[in-house]
Amino acid sequence: MLKVLIVDDEYIMRQGLKFMIDWEGEGYSIVGEATNGDEAMKLVRSLEPDIIISDVVMPVMDGVDFTDAVHSIYPKTQIIILSGYDNFEYVKHTLMNGIVDYILKPALTPDELRKVLSKATDRIPGYKRDEGKGVTSHESKLEKYLLDKEPFDFDEFKKAYFFGYYRLYAVSVRNAHGGVTDIWEAVYNKLTRELHELQVIKYISVMLRGETAVVLFNYEMHDGPSLKEIIKRINDSLLLIYEGTFGLVSRGFTDISKLYEVYEEDIIKRLDVSFYRPSEKLMYAEEDKVEAGVHAKFDFFKFNQFLTSKQSADAVSMLEVYNDESLESRMDSYGLKNQMKNLIYHFLDFHGLSDVERENKRHTIFSAIDSALDIDAYSEAMSGIFEELRSLVGETASETDSRMDAMLSYISDNYKEDLKLEDLASEFSFNYNYLSTYFTQHKKEGFSDYLNRLRIEEACRLLESSDIPISSIGMEVGYSDHSYFSRVFKKLTGRTPSDYRRGKS
Repeated sequence: MLKVLIVDDEYIMRQGLKFMIDWEGEGYSIVGEATNGDEAMKLVRSLEPDIIISDVVMPVMDGVDFTDAVHSIYPKTQIIILSGYDNFEYVKHTLMNGIVDYILKPALTPDELRKVLSKATDRIPGYKRDEGKGVTSHESKLEKYLLDKEPFDFDEFKKAYFFGYYRLYAVSVRNAHGGVTDIWEAVYNKLTRELHELQVIKYISVMLRGETAVVLFNYEMHDGPSLKEIIKRINDSLLLIYEGTFGLVSRGFTDISKLYEVYEEDIIKRLDVSFYRPSEKLMYAEEDKVEAGVHAKFDFFKFNQFLTSKQSADAVSMLEVYNDESLESRMDSYGLKNQMKNLIYHFLDFHGLSDVERENKRHTIFSAIDSALDIDAYSEAMSGIFEELRSLVGETASETDSRMDAMLSYISDNYKEDLKLEDLASEFSFNYNYLSTYFTQHKKEGFSDYLNRLRIEEACRLLESSDIPISSIGMEVGYSDHSYFSRVFKKLTGRTPSDYRRGKS
């Protein structure tokens, strides 16, 4: 086995890495841990690890100096750099000095870890992978094919799985955190026992992500109806172990070479449905339509500008808008959670917290995000997190009020024009969607409502104090359509413009 050394000053991160994957099952052995580069160098000399996973920011000796020191003595040792925030300039030196890869802690997943470890393994001079004494099991081949699209011999596979029909069944508890290892182990053991009872139908099961398994069933056409009953029975039994289990069944197919296409279309694109439709416990892909949403984009440059200029309340509002838009577009929950954690961690870095305070805050927030199993629980958790971030901000009311006062003054000067929210956003360099939320939060009403109220107040003043024809007053206060002006006027005052003028007379 390849020897791996973990170097990180965060205890939680070291523990997380140790339990993120089945290291021995993947062909690796964690031989030691260190909290800083200086301590790690002593272990490197005594253990001579093949691969080192190291944080880039550490006390005593940081990741950059540590990488230089290791490569000067052990040039064959492969190093993977971790960081809690995206600061490319800080690690550019290590990238230039031959590290394997650089990945963000908040974005690290079991799949990402496996891939970068595989990349490191391939770079070790003279090392050849042990393929299981010359014969790799169908399970191992199928797992590598579905995870990394490694070559798969379909002709050889069909010799063992020769029935005419195939169907995939995925079992996921990927949204369960805090004790997920024990939960998944119980669910997977139950799944294995249920599968062992099958007689006529052939199957092969593989573990993919940390909390997802896929079963490939191979059966004859006349066994199709009974297979559906079997899957339903298995899924019900797994729900007794953990109510957050979600089962997903692909369409049936006859051409095994279409395996990955079916897996990608019917399984991967639908696994996240349990987050947005928590009442669903077993779903058939052929009975469900997946609508491809347009994922929200996040303006990180603007976000960073807000943070560096101490406009932290605006940065929080940006996070809220992005979060709402991402949920509306049905963004993959796993990706959304990691993106929000990454952005929040970046936010925390700007607020003068001690290392202990920041890590405690990070742990609390990340745990709340990870433990949200569905959209309702997630939305509730994020609402509390945004409030917590606001309480952390400490931005004075005068700073916020001065910006809002400037916008209100602009509206007051231009309300007679064809004024739109886009104009305000352009004038004050705001993101359109963010400004909509910002305005509503501070004025307790939307931009359109505020503008209409301002215009109608002026219209009332003109109706009372002038002889301007009613047909012209709408134009005077910014309405080009007289009928629309009359409708808005009546909605806000309860009377038509002519009734209002007569009443005041």
